[in-house]
Amino acid sequence: MQKYESLLSMTINELFNAFTDIEFQANRLIKMKVIDEQHLRQFDERSEEVRVQVLKLDLSEALNEELSELGRIDCDFMPPIHFGHKVLNVLTFGFYKKRYISKEREIYFKGEINVRKQLFHHAENQLKEI
Repeated sequence: MQKYESLLSMTINELFNAFTDIEFQANRLIKMKVIDEQHLRQFDERSEEVRVQVLKLDLSEALNEELSELGRIDCDFMPPIHFGHKVLNVLTFGFYKKRYISKEREIYFKGEINVRKQLFHHAENQLKEI
């Protein structure tokens, strides 16, 4: 029985370390001017591991619902280009499309990173209360 308790506390300690790691990675990614795809993939993998662990802990109904709805980050995200964007692209000889895509990807990635950071911070606070 004592062995099981030490294993459980080690797992919880590892989870707290993972929360700290995710927060550090999220802050680093958000501060980047251009998000590095390799760092983004590492963050996505780490956040998925933590998401699964938090779901297994079953801390609260609302948190479980939010985490189960949360999917992976689409690292190959490309924003849709509508007719108006195509017209502006033709008028600017392709400059608009390049700028539009990079800006929309940055908005998407930073938004997804922020959502995960906030959810895991909330999960960490709930775990501390237990």
